[in-house]
Amino acid sequence: MLTQEAAPGGSVTYTFTATSPGTRAYYSGTQSDLQVEMGMFGAVIVLPKNPVSCAASTSNLLAESHWGETDWRLSSSAYDHASSCYDREYLFQFSEMDLRIHNQADEQIQAIKACNSAASSSTACPTQLNVITEPYSPAYFMVNGRSMPDDMDPNYAAEYPHQPYNGNPHMHPGELVLLRIIGQGRWQHPFHEHGNHVRILARDGNLILSQSDPTKLAGPLLFTTTTTPGVAMDGIFYWTGKGLNWDVYGHNSTSTDGLAKLACTPDANGYNTGDPTAVNYFEWCADHLKPLEKAPFGDVASNGPMTLPDANYLTNGTWFGGSAYLGGDATTRAVGATGTTPPAGTIGNSPSGEAGFAFMWHSHNEREITTNNVFPGGMMMMMLVDSREFIIDESN
Repeated sequence: MLTQEAAPGGSVTYTFTATSPGTRAYYSGTQSDLQVEMGMFGAVIVLPKNPVSCAASTSNLLAESHWGETDWRLSSSAYDHASSCYDREYLFQFSEMDLRIHNQADEQIQAIKACNSAASSSTACPTQLNVITEPYSPAYFMVNGRSMPDDMDPNYAAEYPHQPYNGNPHMHPGELVLLRIIGQGRWQHPFHEHGNHVRILARDGNLILSQSDPTKLAGPLLFTTTTTPGVAMDGIFYWTGKGLNWDVYGHNSTSTDGLAKLACTPDANGYNTGDPTAVNYFEWCADHLKPLEKAPFGDVASNGPMTLPDANYLTNGTWFGGSAYLGGDATTRAVGATGTTPPAGTIGNSPSGEAGFAFMWHSHNEREITTNNVFPGGMMMMMLVDSREFIIDESN
């Protein structure tokens, strides 16, 4: 609710009582067509009064602690509900920009400045903008104020002092990642998260509960989380490698490499969760030791479901190790002692460094993955799934 506008150069204090947890949007309530376009919006995150501690999250915390990671969560659960526990959280605010509107505003501001600078006592200079905001034709599409590839640079990168947050979520297999997603612009943006669907917990802080059993959540499992203007969603994303039909760690029972012979003991759900300190904690055991390639050239078993293409044809990238295995050691094993290190290992990371899976997250509106009609750009980023030994630094 708007209580009072701020005078030019002044300020107004708003106070309210947060009665329920969740993620919500806030934005300018006056001349919204212009001021929201100029970036006057943000997120309000209310934490639960009685957060829940969950067994799965506790185990993931033990694993993170073992590898030297710090717990940066705002809370142990998003709501006062056991099904809203999480291990990491990321905020994504989707917005767009019509360059014509911004050029109009800039021209009028410069004209007002020039008028005030040259005005005599009898000259009346304009005191407000009169920007035409329709028809609306945005050509810049942003996540947290940045477009791809800028949204893949670090948080607080010096190049973007006014857009401090990036769009590069990290996780380890089996971790529950809380996504706080807000549509802050005037358009609806269909956000698609590759790698898995997203289980929606709530909209605008309202938990989606089962009508037959209010103790259980009933949010949909979405292929695309459509961001509606002014609406906020909380959802849970996770990735385990289940169903890929090969051992994502490149294990080999005949190998002389100790890491290549790690055991996988399934729990009641089929995952390796007995030892949170294991590199392959939360591995899907049904695929343990299952080969990937029919004709391998490294330290992996043969007769798998597929053959990798030649390394020269593989897509390179800063976070891709050049093989279909998690972890730098697995990447080295994939090429063998006499093999050639996959090309990405010489570009973005060493063979023993970060070598995870990179899943593209992007708008499903093709125009919105461009910047001023140039591809690639816009609402596009990467979800990085790293092996447990790679430390995810969320300190900033």
